[in-house]
Order: sequence, then C-alpha cells, then structure tokens
Amino acid sequence: MSRRVPSGVGLQRPGSRAPSLAPTSSRYSRAAANAPDAGPSSRRATSVMPSAGALRVPTEVHESNIHVVVRCRGRSPKEIAEASPVIATTDGPLSKAITVETGAAGVSSLAPGPSGQPNTKTYGFDKVFGPEADQTMVFNAVAESMLDEVLAGYNCTIFAYGQTGTGKTHTMQGDLTPTPLMAPSTDAGIIPRVLHRLFERLEAQEGAEYSVKCSYLELYNEDLRDLLAPEYKDPSNAGYNSQIKMFEDGSKKGVTVHGLEECGLLSLKDGLAVLNRGSQRRQTAETKMNDKSSRSHSIFTLTVHVKETSEDKGEDLLRIGKFNLVDLAGSEAIGRSGAENKRAREAGMINQSLLTLGRVISALVDKSSHIPYRESKLTRLLQDSLGGRTKTCIVATVSPTKSNQEETLSTLDYALRARSIKNKPEVNAHLTKAGLLKEYVGDIERLKAELFSSREKNGIYIPDDQWREMSDKQTRQKSDYDEAQQRVRAVEVELKTRKAEFETLTSRFVTTTDDLAAAREAERELGVLLGQAKAEVEAARVALHEERIVASAYAAGEERLHGVASELHSAAVEGVRDVGGLFDKIDRMADVLDTNSDAAGGFGNEMQSLSADLKQSMAQLHSVQKDFGGMLRSDMKAYAKQGAEESQLHMAELDASFDAFDDLAKSLARSIEEGSANAAEASAAMLAVRDDVRASVQAWASGVSAKTTSTVEELISQHRDNLDMVSSVVEGTTALVANVIHAAREHVSAQAAAFAKAQDLAASAAAAEIARLKAEKAALLQLMADEQEKSAKLRTNLIANFTTMMGDFTAAQDSSLSAAIAKATNRTDAGMREMTAFQASHAAVTAEGARRADEFGANLDDRAMDVEEQGRAGKKVRDEEGRRRHRRASRLRM
Repeated sequence: MSRRVPSGVGLQRPGSRAPSLAPTSSRYSRAAANAPDAGPSSRRATSVMPSAGALRVPTEVHESNIHVVVRCRGRSPKEIAEASPVIATTDGPLSKAITVETGAAGVSSLAPGPSGQPNTKTYGFDKVFGPEADQTMVFNAVAESMLDEVLAGYNCTIFAYGQTGTGKTHTMQGDLTPTPLMAPSTDAGIIPRVLHRLFERLEAQEGAEYSVKCSYLELYNEDLRDLLAPEYKDPSNAGYNSQIKMFEDGSKKGVTVHGLEECGLLSLKDGLAVLNRGSQRRQTAETKMNDKSSRSHSIFTLTVHVKETSEDKGEDLLRIGKFNLVDLAGSEAIGRSGAENKRAREAGMINQSLLTLGRVISALVDKSSHIPYRESKLTRLLQDSLGGRTKTCIVATVSPTKSNQEETLSTLDYALRARSIKNKPEVNAHLTKAGLLKEYVGDIERLKAELFSSREKNGIYIPDDQWREMSDKQTRQKSDYDEAQQRVRAVEVELKTRKAEFETLTSRFVTTTDDLAAAREAERELGVLLGQAKAEVEAARVALHEERIVASAYAAGEERLHGVASELHSAAVEGVRDVGGLFDKIDRMADVLDTNSDAAGGFGNEMQSLSADLKQSMAQLHSVQKDFGGMLRSDMKAYAKQGAEESQLHMAELDASFDAFDDLAKSLARSIEEGSANAAEASAAMLAVRDDVRASVQAWASGVSAKTTSTVEELISQHRDNLDMVSSVVEGTTALVANVIHAAREHVSAQAAAFAKAQDLAASAAAAEIARLKAEKAALLQLMADEQEKSAKLRTNLIANFTTMMGDFTAAQDSSLSAAIAKATNRTDAGMREMTAFQASHAAVTAEGARRADEFGANLDDRAMDVEEQGRAGKKVRDEEGRRRHRRASRLRM
C-alpha cells in the first residue's frame, strides 16, 4: 500500500522534503515499518526550518490587525415565503458599516424605540458587502491583494465564518465550472478565482521557474480527512480510521500535519480538477436551514515556490508563499435545523469547534495569558492565522432577516472583536540551492530504503496506482489482440473474394481494351469540342461583360435623365406653387379693391346724403331769412307808421298844449291888463317861449321821422346783403359737394379699371405659365421616350461593335442630356422672364392704384379745407349779422 509524504497545513511547510521547481505530484510510497534506516515511525516529523545556513533570515514587519469583512446576502426563497422582515441594511454593494435592528427575538422589528424608530445598532468593519455585491467584487476587494502577498513570500489565510445557510460555501467556492474560454464563471467563488489569477500571474512572467502544490483537508466530527487521497474512504463507513495526524511544532507557533496528500498542479485545468474532486468528497447534508449544508470544515492550501536570484551573492533562492482558504461549517440551532441522530452529532461537533474559536478570539482580544488553542483541532489548525505570523482575513456572512436575528448579532459581535486581534506577518525563509540539494539527497536515501524494504518481501512491491494502471493496460492489450485476430480472419475472407473478383476483372480487361481505345478517341474528340465550347463560353463571357458595361452605362444615363426629370418636375411643382401663390395674391388684391370700392361707394352715398341735407338746410335758411326779412320789413313799416301816428299824436297834444298855453297867455294878458304894466312883458316872454318850444318840437319831430326812415332803410339794405351772402354760400357748398362726389366716382372707376387690368394680366400670366409647364412636361416625356428608343438602338449596335460605338454612345448620351438640359433651362428662363414681366406690370398697376388713391385723398383733403373755409365764412357772416342786430337794437333803444 502506498504512503504519502506528510505536509504542514496550518502554516508550515514539511521540512522533510524540498519543493521541486517542476510542478509534479509530491506523493511518495511510505516506507515499510521494518525498514532498517526509516526511523521509529513511517511518518517523519517535519522541521520548521532546514539546517542552519540553508535558509535566509526572514524579514519581519510591524503588527497589523486582522482584516474583517462582512457579506450580507439577500433573502432566500424560504424567507420570502415566510414573509420574514429585513432587519440588516447596508449602504449599497460596498460600504464600511452594517445596521441591524436589535429588538429581542420574537418582538416585531417595527416596534418603535424611545424616539419613535426601531432600536438599531451599527457595526463598522473594513468592508461590508450588501446583497447587490457579486462574486467578482468580493474577490477583487478581499483576495486579490492577499494573492500578491502570497507571491511576495507571505503566508495568508482567508476563512468564512457565520451561521449555516448564509453563503459561506458560495463565497469561498461557488461554481467551479469555468467558461468555454477558461475564465471563471459569474458565480465562481474566491478559491477558483484565486487559481485563475495565480496561474495568470505566474504564466505572465517570462522565463520564470515556479511550482504550485495544493492540499485539501477536511475536519469532520473532530477527525482529519484528506479529500485528495487516492484510497479515500467515507468516514461514515464502519471501521474508518483516519491516518492523518497533527503534531505540535516546537520551533514555531503552529502545528504540522503528517500524512496529507500534496498534489502538484501543472496548469489551471489541473487545479480546478483537483478542487472539484475534493469538493465532491466533502460531507454535506440537507437540513431545514439549508438544502446543501456543509457538515465539516475544509482547508484548501496552495503552496507556491518561485525561483529568484539574490542581489548580493547571485545565488539561486526559492521564494515560498502559502495561501490557506478555509470554509468553516455554519453554526446552527439543532431545534431549528431539525438535526437528529447523526446530523445532531455533526451539529454538536460543529458548534463546539466554533465555540472554541469564539473563546480563542475573545482571549486574544483580552490579551489573556492562556489561549485555548488545544481545545479544538480547528483552533489548532488556525493557530498561526489568529495572532501568529500570517496575514489573515475573516469573511463574516450574515442573514438579513428577522428569523435569524440572534445568530446575525452573534456573528457580528465575534467579527467585531476579531478586528482587535493583531498578527505579526513575516516573510517566509528563502530556501537556498545548498539546502535544496541537501533535501534531494535525503529524499534519494529515503527512496532507496523504501525500495530495499519492498524487495525483501515476497514478489515485487508495486504501488496501487501502478498496479491498476498495469491491469488496465493488460486488459486493453488483450482486447486489442482479440480484435486483431478478428480483423485477420475478415481480411482472409475478403482476400478470397477479391481474388475471384480479380480473375473476373482480368477477363474483362482483355475484352475492354478496344472499348478503352474507342473511349480515348471519343475523349479526344470531346476534348476538342470542350475547347471550342470553352472558347465560345469565353466569348460569351466577354460579350456578357460588355453587355453589362453597356447596361450599366445605359442605367447611368437613365439615372441622369431621371435626376434631370426629377429636378424639372420639382421646378414645375415649384412654378405651380408660385402661380397658386400669385392667384392667392390676386384674390387678396381683389378683396382689397372690393373693400376700397365699397368704401368709395359708401363715401359717395354719404356725400350725396350730406349734400341733400345741406341743400335742404340752406333752403330752410333761405326761407327763414326771407320770412325774417318780410317780418322785419312789416315790423319796420308798423314801427314807422306807429312813429308817425305817435308824432301826430304828440303834435296834436302839443297843439292842445299850445292852445291851452294861448288861453293861459290870454288870461294872463287879461290879468295884466287888469293888473300892472309888467304883465305885458311877461306875456311877451311867454309868447316867445311858446314859439321856441313849438319850433323845437317841430324840429324834434322832423328829426325823429327822418332818423326812423333812415334806420328802416338801412335794415332793409343789410337784410338784402345778408340774403345775397347766404345764397352765395349755399351755391358754393353745393358746388363743393358736387366736386367731391365727382372725384369719388372717378376714383372708384379708376380702381375698378386697375383691378380688371390686374385680373386680366394675372390670368394671362397664369395661363401662359400653365401652358409652358404642360409643354415642358410633354417635351420631357417625349425626351424620355426618345432616349429610351435611342438607348435600345444603341444597345443593339454596341453589342455588335462595342469598342467603336462606346464613344458614340457616350457622346450621344451627353449630347441628348445637354440638349434636354438646355431646352429645360431655356423654358425655365422664359418662365422666369414672363413672371418678371408679370411682376413689373402688376407692380405698375398697383403703383397706379396707389397714386390714384393718394390723389383721391389729397382731393378730399382740399375739399374738406374748402368746406371748413365756407363754414368759417358762414360763421363770420352770422357773427357780423348778430353784431349788426345788436347795434340796431341799441340804436332803437336810444
């Protein structure tokens, strides 16, 4: 039975065997128990360091805290079906904190705290991945930098920690199947991505010498199992006894594992195959918490050796790095997971090892003098990763739902305490060439001893793998021999058949010689015919090529004609659109002229109405003036008659007065005669006074009569003048109104004539344009028909004589196209000239109408000024007549 070389898994490299630069398997046959020089045990204890002088002094760095990241998965289908609320929240796919509601289990997470909000607690870590984070983001943020440290010569460890069913195995392992291009799949975890990136880095170094080895260890129910062992046995079988032993390493902090298989990896494909084989052997089972729950802890270790040359002495050295990728089984409550019997024992052992891991973390944080590493094999394996010389990263996985609140809080508390653990990473010692040769010599001596021990037994010792290979080879060889015998017999039968057929064919050969000669002659003739046919085909091909050229030229000409026709059609459409716009403009001008005509007609009617009203008013004025004059004449005559009568009455009264005065004088005279002598003088005086008074009264009466007569005559004269002036004003106004009406009628007539002329001009231009466009369309159609006919004729002629007619065809096409374009251009120019003439004529007509409108306005303004002047003259006459009346009245009052 074969044996395997022991290998340190936790943190140590087995000192019994030098790492080979060639990536081959490190599996060896173990020595027999009675080997003379093999030592007391077949498993040799591995030393941490080889002999003095064979190793370089390692480089130390400062202490650093363990790197802790948290990954929170999304709700599982079971949690969604149970409607378990979310209590853990993160800030996006990548942040540095996670917030968890801290209400007691069984209490609604919606219960408000003192401030009306649920009680929450926020945990801060190096990185926090939310449910949105994918596998690539986790690898880039967690494992890629640590892989660089491994290649630099450090020991690094990543292990996933958390409750069962929170995604530890998914994070560390995931999908192991690569894409067709040998790239990691989308769901690939940290371990397969590390293998991809490791070989990518190593193969990118030109001329580099390296070796990669791996081991896969499982801790199941506190028993160590090698997942890569060829003689793997299921630990659940009766009589199973693990051959893997773990020993304390006295020279360094850590342990050494003996009897562990270490496989060399030649390529990425080998690494994935080894990983897949070991993963299939892991203990998994279905529980109420997880359909495929890991029932054991696993440690996948990669050991990388890279050759380098020292800068000071120029000697060859080996840089050694180790990467431990740990997938821990999840803690679980037996009551909730439904574990019974065997599964309950598994859960108990898992919880015990994780509880010990928690106590170790607490003791390291509290800096206790005793660290309980030895209470569990898991903590012994992780001893150097927790407080040792390894760079460590913990990936804590949690569930976001209320149903797992207690486990989530416990996981986060332990992870938060683990951040305080300080490691002192140290670069591994470099193995020199002398140390490597010394290890090779030791391996040779050990192999010789194992070979001698095997030969001392009966027979020859052969390893199991070699025996199975030999047996398989023998079986294949026997099968190949049997198949060869069958083929020989089949060949003999076929040979007999072929011999008979050969004889038959020989006889036929003799009879078919003449046929062969005839066939060859026929073949020769067919060859001649074939040559002629080929020549004809070549000629036809040339003719076809020429016809294609002609057809392409014809198509190009038709394309040009089509382009010209399209342009002319566009021009025609544009002309029709312009004519339509012209008709619209004419319609608008007709509307304006109709409006002006209606306004002029209304103005004429209004002027006629005003003239009639004015005539009627002047007639009334004349009648009133005439009546006033007659009344004034009668009044003046009555006034004169009354004055004469009053004068006569006054004269009569004066005569009576004078008579009375005479009587008085006579009485006085009688008195005087009777009185004294002075009475004669008084009487004479009285008589003189009487004569004076009579003369004065007569003179006054004559003056009054003359004055009244002159006043009456003056009034009559003024009244006649006034009547004459009113008559002249009425006649002037009537003439003015007549002139205005005549001017308005002339303006309306001129506008109507201009409108008629514009309509005639527009109609004639539109008709000419339409006729021109129709003629142009007909010409284009005729041109296209002619061109098609010419092209058909030319096509026939060109096929007959391509070289000669090609130039004529092109010239004819160009000439026809030029003529068509020139003809179309001439017609277009004629249309433009006609439209320009129409525009000028229409502008002249419009200007004439505008001029007449201006003259009409000026004429109306002059007539309006005349009317205002006549109005002012009439007002002046009325004012003068009023003043005269006032003066006459004043004089009459005097």
